[in-house]
Amino acid sequence: MREKTFERRGFLEGFYGRPWTDAQRRDMIALLAAKGMNVYAYAAKDDPYHRDEWEKLYPPEALAQLGSLAAFCKGKGVDFMYCTAPGLSFEYDNQEHYRLLRAKVEQVMALGVTSFGLFFDDIPKDRQSPEDHAKVANVLYKAYPNISLTVCPMVYHGKGDEDYIKRLGRALPKKVDIFWTGRNICSQEFTIEEAKRFRKNTKHKPLYWDNYPVNDAEMYHEMHLGPIVNREAGLYKHSRGILFNAMEYFECSKLPLLTCADYLRDPENYDPEWSWTQALNALFGQDALRMIPLAEQCRTSCLRTSVGPQMMEALESAAMAYRAGELLKALGLLSNYFDRMEDCRAFLAESGHPMIPELAKWVKKYNLCCEIFELALMQMTGNPVREELKAKMETYSDSATVLTEFGFRVFVETALGVGA
Repeated sequence: MREKTFERRGFLEGFYGRPWTDAQRRDMIALLAAKGMNVYAYAAKDDPYHRDEWEKLYPPEALAQLGSLAAFCKGKGVDFMYCTAPGLSFEYDNQEHYRLLRAKVEQVMALGVTSFGLFFDDIPKDRQSPEDHAKVANVLYKAYPNISLTVCPMVYHGKGDEDYIKRLGRALPKKVDIFWTGRNICSQEFTIEEAKRFRKNTKHKPLYWDNYPVNDAEMYHEMHLGPIVNREAGLYKHSRGILFNAMEYFECSKLPLLTCADYLRDPENYDPEWSWTQALNALFGQDALRMIPLAEQCRTSCLRTSVGPQMMEALESAAMAYRAGELLKALGLLSNYFDRMEDCRAFLAESGHPMIPELAKWVKKYNLCCEIFELALMQMTGNPVREELKAKMETYSDSATVLTEFGFRVFVETALGVGA
């Protein structure tokens, strides 16, 4: 009987931005291997040997580091997938390019690597033929039948019935996996129905490239610290697995990726909020509760999870009391939450936790949030600070850095209306 979990459970270093250091990769691999992940895909977009200069062999020092990392993965029971992305400049009728690609694969194979990714994502329109992409993959598959090969197609998201992906899938051997990001580049959900459609059209089960928690490109001002949600419990029966794309922010990636590991290991019993709390405890220990007021505000993403749920609960409860004419009760609820905010603020200032420097611009906006909250309380208790409160709220709203917005803004507007 098949175990009730995904066959391929892992993460990618596949973001645009500064690649992780060797020490960071080992740290993350060890952390997530202990939680049941079994694949690490090396696909750092800004490693020139991966993409821009794919045709060049690694120099000795870089090659030795890559080999050491592959050996480290093996020791942790993790499949090291080396990915190359020749699509920007590969000429499909140029035999020299095939020779260069084979030389690159053979150089990495000599390190003991047997798992490879071949990427055609994010390339010019004149290089987007599914037959050409299948041709390159088939050349590698035929030349090296003992390797595990995964193709990242040019069309890597959609309904799964697009002409390109149908033609590509049917031209690839069944043992070659195909990356798929779901309905969108960053998909709100993965469903069994969509996985079945993909398989019907391509003759392959999807290997999901999940663009969570990555926050590059247009998501640069978001910090994705929330748990993974909206991936169906039974998806493991209809896919080859899921690899989650990490953020450039290495330490911050740990929090969401720990929840991803929980989902992959036991999808039928996964509880996102429990998992998120456990991940916070694992990373912050006895200080986990102090971190929540900021961490819960960093949950805006394609997943559309609730942002600042504890803050919203406090604000909504206070609003109900205020509307009922229970001003003292409302102020008490707000003051209690503000104490937690200030304790978090103190923790951020005094803590030496390695995640805090990565959160610098979110911490800056959070500190402004605390100042605004205090001014709103002052305004509501008869200490008029309306102009200062309005000015700080304008600064808060003008900041591109994403934290709690709507519910917090309603609270401030209510405060501004007191005594008007």
